[in-house]
Amino acid sequence: MNTYIRAVKRAVIIDDEPAGIKNLQELILRYAPFIKVVGFSTKPNQGVALIEDYQPELVFLDINMPGMNGFELIEKLHYKQFKLIFTTAHEEHALKALKLKAYDYLLKPISIEDFKNFVQTLEAENDTQDASKKDRSEILELQVKDGIIFLRQKEIVSVHASGNYSEFCLENGAKHLVSKSIKEYESQLDPKLFFRCHHSHIINLSKVERFVSHDGFFAKMTDGSQVDISRKNKDLFLERLKNL
Repeated sequence: MNTYIRAVKRAVIIDDEPAGIKNLQELILRYAPFIKVVGFSTKPNQGVALIEDYQPELVFLDINMPGMNGFELIEKLHYKQFKLIFTTAHEEHALKALKLKAYDYLLKPISIEDFKNFVQTLEAENDTQDASKKDRSEILELQVKDGIIFLRQKEIVSVHASGNYSEFCLENGAKHLVSKSIKEYESQLDPKLFFRCHHSHIINLSKVERFVSHDGFFAKMTDGSQVDISRKNKDLFLERLKNL
């Protein structure tokens, strides 16, 4: 397995049959350990909440479910920045799934061979992304009020959202406020070093000195600051630290 894919991909599974969820979890555990199931549900409405809350990279979604089918569930979502993998026992839905630009379509009961093919496709795509990330400059350009600042990414301790502004905190104690949202910078930062631990904060994992779990969850950084870690991101944060 390549080194880039070691970065965990969070997944949500929605299937009205508990056996279907269990089978998929076992396949993931055995053949795709880089996928972390952060939530699962047999209830479509609860599945919508899980996707909106966790904002996963992967969603495994059954189609035929009582009360709300998979296609209807997709229409209810605001957050859709994930790879959609339909899991169904009915082949006749394949065309509609393709029209929804589903990443993959796994026919239940999911065979080991089909799941391995899905994993290989995902790994090959990440290999390509990894190559492009290696070519990306380590320098980040910040357009500030009086010009442009060129930052080495390794000098950044943390980035904080302030409305439509972002504040960069550096290891030398300097702080720079720029008029762009934190979301715009998130995609420019090295994903192996930086982690969005909270909707308002991105941290450089190599600058974490200590994890604090008193009256909430926090990362104590090398510049002396203490950054909030959301409850839903705590486990992934600790896992990313172990794999750094």
